Amino acid sequence: MRYTGITSEILINILFITAVAMFLIGLIAFKVTERIALQSKVQNVKSLTGAIEKSYFRENDIEGGVEFLKEALYEGAWAVVSANDGTIISGTSTADKITAKSDPLITEALTSGEIAIDIEGRNIPPITSYKGFKAAVPIKLSGGKNGVILISQPLSALDDNIILNQRLIALWIILFLIVIAFFGFYILSRRVIKPVRELINITEKIADGKFPDNKNIGKVKEINQLYDALRVMYEEIEEGKKKLRDKINELEQKNTELSKTQGELIASEKLASLGRLSAGVAHEIGNPLSAISGYVDVLKRSQHLDPETTSQYLGDIDREVDRLDNIIKSLLEYSRPKKYEPRILDINTVIKGSIDIIKRQGILKEISFKEELTEDSVMIEADPHQLSQVIINLILNAKDATTDNGEIVVASGSGSGEDVFISVRDNGAGIPSGLLGQIFDPFFTTKEPGKGTGLGLSVSQRIVEAFGGTMTVRSEEGQGTLFILTFQRLRDYDKAENFNS
Repeated sequence: MRYTGITSEILINILFITAVAMFLIGLIAFKVTERIALQSKVQNVKSLTGAIEKSYFRENDIEGGVEFLKEALYEGAWAVVSANDGTIISGTSTADKITAKSDPLITEALTSGEIAIDIEGRNIPPITSYKGFKAAVPIKLSGGKNGVILISQPLSALDDNIILNQRLIALWIILFLIVIAFFGFYILSRRVIKPVRELINITEKIADGKFPDNKNIGKVKEINQLYDALRVMYEEIEEGKKKLRDKINELEQKNTELSKTQGELIASEKLASLGRLSAGVAHEIGNPLSAISGYVDVLKRSQHLDPETTSQYLGDIDREVDRLDNIIKSLLEYSRPKKYEPRILDINTVIKGSIDIIKRQGILKEISFKEELTEDSVMIEADPHQLSQVIINLILNAKDATTDNGEIVVASGSGSGEDVFISVRDNGAGIPSGLLGQIFDPFFTTKEPGKGTGLGLSVSQRIVEAFGGTMTVRSEEGQGTLFILTFQRLRDYDKAENFNS
């Protein structure tokens, strides 16, 4: 888009408005002059007919009056005299008598008793062109009779004068516009354009962080108000920038303090986790070590134990060693999970394989166990053995939380959007609300000592998250517990890895 400068814009508008005003003024002046000229012509006709009426027609010298008219009228003009019944008495020529015989102006003047005028030509403002005019003037004839003098007079001289006036008016308008353009450009440049350009320079300096002083912006009130507004805006911007810098420095200081505090909190959390881990390890390892130490002490002090008792003590020691081994393996499983081998698999296949492993051990005989699996093939990407470990752990936890004749339900299906879920629900004792936030912590357990390490849920959560899933829990004390595993569903896969236990 092409833009015009403020000088051109203002000057063009001023010239346009002035041209319109001058044209209207000239048109009005021309029409007034034209009207005055026509009235002058008509007045001359009235004066002429009045003089002839007194000097000739009242003395019944009609022909003398007509001869006088011939001498007084302009070239091309003609006149006729009509009686009060419309009959043409005399005229400047025979042809004029015939032409004027049925002229309506005669009838109009006789009827109204007033002068009747008809102007011939074109009058479409601002274009005016006159050919001539006819005037019917009532008169008094001898004997008190009424009559009418009809005079037709060309206006070619008036038309030429009108055209000349039109040209003069147009010329004056052009000259006036030139003068206005010259002085208008000079005045605008000095009083408006130059100060506006100074304001533009000031705004550019403001963008660079400076506000120039002692600028000559003239004496135009509005421009000075704009200059003052720019100064106030600049001062407010600078004040805002100063406050912003102070806030940034304050935030940087707070951020440094926060980073330091965060480091201290992380260190404290690591120490707390290490303390909890150490306490859990000490508690879990302490019992089997105490038992082993007791058995070894008995074996040392009892030199003559029978082989059966000795074998029994050694078997107890072996079981405690296995217990220690399981604790160490669970700890290593938590701290250094083994490498996962994700595959595309059907979750229902993994769930059924996991349930078969548990059922073969015969630990769910006193439990009502239900499967509510989706009929569709639901594909995800995960390590089938690791996922099976999670499902088995949840089922075993549910079994421990229920009493005889309890109920466990394992379900699968589609969640919201592209998610799929695996859930394990029991109707056991539930988890107190105050402990829900701790159940995924390492070594946290509500089981009796020796019946759990507190690492199962922590390891299970880490496995689920490794496959891009989430593990959540819902529980109310006395109302049972629900664990939900959520994964991203894979589309357009017809084949999945079979899970074989």
